[in-house]
Amino acid sequence: MNTDLLRKLCDASGVSGDEHDVRQVLISTLENDADEITFDGLGSFVARKGTQGPKVAIVGHMDEVGFMVTHICEKGFIRFTTVGGWWSQSMLNHRVTVRTRDGQKVAGVIGSVAPHALTEKQKQQPLTFDEMFIDIGASSREEVATRGVAIGDFISPEANFARWGEDKIVAKALDNRVGCALMAELFQTVNNPEITLYGVGSVEEEVGLRGAQTSAEHIKPDVVIVLDTAVAGDVPGIDSIKYPLKLGDGPGVMLFDKRYFPNQKLLAALKESASRSAAPLQFSTMKTGATDGGRYNVMGGGRPVVALCLPTRYLHANSGMISGKDYEAALTMVRELLMSLDHESVNAMKDFR
Repeated sequence: MNTDLLRKLCDASGVSGDEHDVRQVLISTLENDADEITFDGLGSFVARKGTQGPKVAIVGHMDEVGFMVTHICEKGFIRFTTVGGWWSQSMLNHRVTVRTRDGQKVAGVIGSVAPHALTEKQKQQPLTFDEMFIDIGASSREEVATRGVAIGDFISPEANFARWGEDKIVAKALDNRVGCALMAELFQTVNNPEITLYGVGSVEEEVGLRGAQTSAEHIKPDVVIVLDTAVAGDVPGIDSIKYPLKLGDGPGVMLFDKRYFPNQKLLAALKESASRSAAPLQFSTMKTGATDGGRYNVMGGGRPVVALCLPTRYLHANSGMISGKDYEAALTMVRELLMSLDHESVNAMKDFR
């Protein structure tokens, strides 16, 4: 695992619609390994290696859930709206970063009322998004403006990357900077002359898989491997039957989500690659969410797609947690799969006779 790369990606601000900082990390990381770097019309990052054989894309979305400034009060407090899916109870009193239009970072905190000032009834009623505000320490609307903060600016959780023990990684935006990191490492290390390899960092996945659609049209790949995250059900309070993934037991193949089914022959090839590389593999389903596979599998007539997800605790919150072992297992099995692909194997996946 390239921990420095993952740290840079996670620490970057990249709310859906504002993925600039993440894109710059990927450009600087892969510009010497790619034959060409291009972008789709929404700003998805696309690196290409090779010119022969079937087009094989490995995809991780660059965006994270966050917020946007919608109003600045006379006393300098900021009102905001959510971008992507949040649970209100995971937000209060967390530190955030506003990225201004000129790229400056302004620290803030989602304000909370001290329990001393709450009635017993109020303590039992979680605040709604509309009741929350961000405090950047300003005393007036004018002071907020002098710091460069304006309506429409994007807000992300504060960078907090850390290694806990020998295996666990805690950070904001693991969904889905971990997929971007895996994509980049695979792009750097896989050299299969039988395929044209594409490394994709898609935009706006958290608000409707938008970059998956535009990048699919841009590349027109023959096969796609989506690298993402999924709920780890190994903590108290989660139904481990519906959410069976556990940290440390390997990445999870998404057997279906709200908008996708894997190509069964590609799924079998991934299972075989995991077996050959002695890498652990888990299985999961997701009825209430979707990965970029939900666009790649249907655009332009459709194509074989499989989604491989790292189990992640505390998704769509300020701090998620993954296992380094799962990351290494994903890297190993996908590398094995990519090295096994050629014109004949890809054609077989699309033969439905």
